[in-house]
Amino acid sequence: MRKKAVGILILWIVICMAGVQINILYAQDTPENIPHYDRKPILFGWYVGGNTMYTNITDKKILPYNDSIMSFNADSKIGGQIGLMAEARIFSFLYLRFLPNISFSDRSFSFLIKKDDIFHITKQNFEVIYLDLPFEMKLNAKRWHNFRPNLIFGFKYDYDLGSIRRKKIGDNEFLFKINEHELFYTLGAGFEFYFPFFKMTIELKSSFGLTDVLNREYKTVYSDCIDKMKTQVFYLNIIIQ
Repeated sequence: MRKKAVGILILWIVICMAGVQINILYAQDTPENIPHYDRKPILFGWYVGGNTMYTNITDKKILPYNDSIMSFNADSKIGGQIGLMAEARIFSFLYLRFLPNISFSDRSFSFLIKKDDIFHITKQNFEVIYLDLPFEMKLNAKRWHNFRPNLIFGFKYDYDLGSIRRKKIGDNEFLFKINEHELFYTLGAGFEFYFPFFKMTIELKSSFGLTDVLNREYKTVYSDCIDKMKTQVFYLNIIIQ
């Protein structure tokens, strides 16, 4: 988590420095675009983007079935999202945002199994369709001509619409089950570019799961090996306002 946060901060600083240099070069020859746009009390927009989902698994210190389940891991998967944005200005540099969206991704798990002295891999895939409801605070830096960076922090609630479909599938099809409700906190950065008729923002952020998503009511030899299961998602969004 720390590495992701430090990486986002370093990238934010680098892009800010590049944006300042570009604006210094062109500011003398070009006027500011939509100079009063950010003075509006409420702003609206839409966005599209991509994401990478990873499930952090903590195994139990003593595996109850270590004679058969030798190891397990989760793979990161690439997905996407599309949504709307409403942004309310609290102060000149601070905004409250609501960004409802639908996001798509997958979870993929693999277990290394030993049976009769023969090793084989068992896999489980979950299609994830999130109804994503983020509330975020955006802290703006000073606008430099037609460029302005910002920092983002907030929380969000996700409901996995894919769980509706999974409930119609027989229990024997699952190695374990995942809860449909999740809570996250989010950290990130954005880079706003002002054009003559609109503003475009490139946004990088990570959401870190606060809740254990493993369904404890559905017990199998696979679920009994897992102590905690939390989700982490990295987002790249392009916002048009």
